[in-house]
Amino acid sequence: MQHANDTKKACLILTIVLAAVTAGCAGSPVGNASSGAATSPGESAKASGGTHSYYVDCSQSSNGNGTESSPWNNIASANGHSYSAGDTIYFKTGMTCNGMFSPSGSGKSSAPITVTDYGTGALPILDGGSTNNAAFYLTNQSYWTIENLYLQGGENWGLVAKALSGNTVTGLTITNVTATGATLVSTQRAVGGEIGLITDKTSSSTISNVNLSYVTAENTTAGEGIFIQAGQHGAYTGPKGQNISVTNSHVDNVYGDGLLVTDAENVTLSNNVVTQSGECPNCTGSTPGALWVWNTIGAEISQNESYDNTSWAGDGGGIDIDYLNRNITVERNYIHDNKGYCVSVFGAGSEPTVNSIIRFNVCVNNDAESTSINYGDFLLSTWNSGSLNGVEIYDNTSYWTATPTNNYELTDKAATFSGSNPDFFENNIVYTPLTTPYLIDATKLVTADYNLYYGPNATQYSFEYGGTTYTSLATYQSATGQDANSLISNPLLPEPSYDVANVWPTTQFTPQSGSPAIGGGTDVCTGISGCSMGTTDFLGNPLPTTGYWIGAIE
Repeated sequence: MQHANDTKKACLILTIVLAAVTAGCAGSPVGNASSGAATSPGESAKASGGTHSYYVDCSQSSNGNGTESSPWNNIASANGHSYSAGDTIYFKTGMTCNGMFSPSGSGKSSAPITVTDYGTGALPILDGGSTNNAAFYLTNQSYWTIENLYLQGGENWGLVAKALSGNTVTGLTITNVTATGATLVSTQRAVGGEIGLITDKTSSSTISNVNLSYVTAENTTAGEGIFIQAGQHGAYTGPKGQNISVTNSHVDNVYGDGLLVTDAENVTLSNNVVTQSGECPNCTGSTPGALWVWNTIGAEISQNESYDNTSWAGDGGGIDIDYLNRNITVERNYIHDNKGYCVSVFGAGSEPTVNSIIRFNVCVNNDAESTSINYGDFLLSTWNSGSLNGVEIYDNTSYWTATPTNNYELTDKAATFSGSNPDFFENNIVYTPLTTPYLIDATKLVTADYNLYYGPNATQYSFEYGGTTYTSLATYQSATGQDANSLISNPLLPEPSYDVANVWPTTQFTPQSGSPAIGGGTDVCTGISGCSMGTTDFLGNPLPTTGYWIGAIE
């Protein structure tokens, strides 16, 4: 994200959640009714039927009238009907329909139009082929519930819903849907992908009240995994789509961004897995990120796993609070083995990035192959007159292995800070196997304190502050007053190098009895009006009211 001419772009979750994603979404189409699993999200719709029910079974030899006993046998017939609030369109399990499903009509908040499956067996396949724009296409249509489908092909998109010409789209629910194999070979951002909910960037087009859950977007050269552009593109004060939620979903092996939400307000991204984004071998221009928000107000990014992500130029990190964002919290995520940063905070475009909170995350083996001009597990950077107003990085645990010279755990030397909100790096554990670990590269505007650093093989440590490099904690503390209460000491973690994809850490990063991390932290909110340390740690344990620990686990 960080390069001078960038217009920008700037995990496993709990085992039970990943199992649900895998069973219902990933890989080949998997049915619900035949698996003996719990009731699927579509069962209630199947039972109630809606105002009118229409049936499609493309395995039938002759075309019917759309009833269950005489279903349509092609997409064209299903597209030829105008649907109304409360209607349900059923696709038969175990069959494939070829063509682009582009139904007409809108539902109501109390009576959405539902697309789902019927019968038992594998999820119905809607195959968009290589010449249709998408496998499933909506334009200026609200209140649709789309569930229990396997979408493959489509040239630009697997599923796309658009708000055009100043229209407001609202009430889109997408559950238990796999989108895979969109055929476009993308060379830039946002021209295609698997799931796209997008406006035409005009001042009044918005998409609001979106709920994606148990969605898989995978194996595409078309670009994006899940891309939601909900309002006026890049307008700091422009209209934004409201209430965007993406949960329990999985993005894997895509050419561009993994999971990106832009131009939105009140966003929740939780319990998702994003891996192998940025796979394009010859793309140019603005670089992709794994899981990020841009020009967004109010986002909770929590309990995601982001790993093995790359990029064709810079970035390639795990989670990004990009420029033009306000009030973003990144907490309780497992972020590992990314080519770039663990978490970044960026500022650009003459407006500040405001109130960025990064807490209770576990970062392992990131910055594995840095391609950006600036490095760091926690990377703060600005350009093009941007600034950062409030960056709080606390109670994280990092296993820091990046080896390039001047590749620091915390890097902010390319950042401009503004405003009166606090900027600090506190209560963090940094465990490193390196012989010369680079730990802090900070300006005089970021406070570092109550951190616990430890390198069992270290012969010296490197701290850079205000342009001067210090090779020991003691000389750095004495000369700068920074990290005054920090230590170099063994945090007594059971398995600090733990690094397993799709298996959430449990006990591996918990400080053991006698660890200086236990009770060695501070209340980072002391003296800060309206500040909260949060409610739970990385594992979901309630936070103590006194005697705060250092690191992601209390």
